[in-house]
Amino acid sequence: MLKKNQLAQASELAALEHTNEDLLRAFLEHIPACVYFKDRQSRFVRISQSQAEKFGFSDPELVTGKTDFQIFSEEHAKQAFADEQEIIRTGIPVIDKEEKETWPDGRETWVLTTKLPLKDSAGRVLGTMGISQDITERKRVEQELELYRAGLEQLVANRTAELMCVNLELERDIAARRVTEKALAEKAAELARSNQILENISLTDDLTGLYNRKGFLALAEHREKLANRNREPFSVAFVDLDGLKQINDTFGHLEGDRALKDTANLLRDCFRESDIIARLGGDEFAVFIAEADQANIAQRIRAKLAELNLAPGRRYALSFSMGIVASDLSQDTDMEILLKRADSLMYQEKRKARSGPRPKRRVKQAGGGLRRVK
Repeated sequence: MLKKNQLAQASELAALEHTNEDLLRAFLEHIPACVYFKDRQSRFVRISQSQAEKFGFSDPELVTGKTDFQIFSEEHAKQAFADEQEIIRTGIPVIDKEEKETWPDGRETWVLTTKLPLKDSAGRVLGTMGISQDITERKRVEQELELYRAGLEQLVANRTAELMCVNLELERDIAARRVTEKALAEKAAELARSNQILENISLTDDLTGLYNRKGFLALAEHREKLANRNREPFSVAFVDLDGLKQINDTFGHLEGDRALKDTANLLRDCFRESDIIARLGGDEFAVFIAEADQANIAQRIRAKLAELNLAPGRRYALSFSMGIVASDLSQDTDMEILLKRADSLMYQEKRKARSGPRPKRRVKQAGGGLRRVK
């Protein structure tokens, strides 16, 4: 009876060991993080499928017996070897260490790594085990933010230098003290407003590089107040790119993005750097223009548009609908109201164009009214 019990226990133990091996195999095959086991010489004993694919191997067993010196550049391999040998010597794990991985082809990647001593049931250290998560994208964003912060600091330093120059002028010319103090106060206020805008990193449109709606309103409202105070005319234009949906449906969204970029570049060519150009969203654009001649503005845009459409390689002709309103110096008007007026004029032009005579033989209809250039 005792022998039968011993045989049953042995059978259960063997089944459990087999089950544990299946569990480990499934764990290593499916875990997205990189997991690996190494012996006392820091040679890979077993790794996860994700780790093998990161190394460029389809089968994890192909990595068995290799070291980091056969995978990475010497810079990273030496540091990893030193860390693992220290863990084997002391038994102290390394927790959440940010490691820079350097590869033979010159690439650099970053991982967040935890390494532990691998012990047997008697507590003897057999090697090491580790698990790492890729944080390359996070490090890239951190570096970009650091560059952005440094750029802001430089901008503040430049503006501060400008203020110091104004102070020197004030000291040299006492007779012009009041005028200079007023200029200094205006520059300080402008600096504060500019810094506030720069601190908000969401003022530009990622696709076109123009201001977005928030950035346009912030800058245009400021310019509007200065223009009204100085009795200087200005205009607000609302521009709608015609047929964007048809471009997307006919040529694909990448071409639709190109059409939006072409529109942005055309508007840049039509106006000065002092004018404010924005993509409000979708196919809608707005421009704050330091002049009030609507006919001249519209003619300039249409001339540039015609030149663009004649460029070699274009598969379709871009067209715009525009509404332009001039400032009313007799009263202050909210920028949102001016945009709505220009938007209304744009829709009137769009309806007029749709109801007008169709063009003859210049273009060929191609799906939903999109004009494909012959």
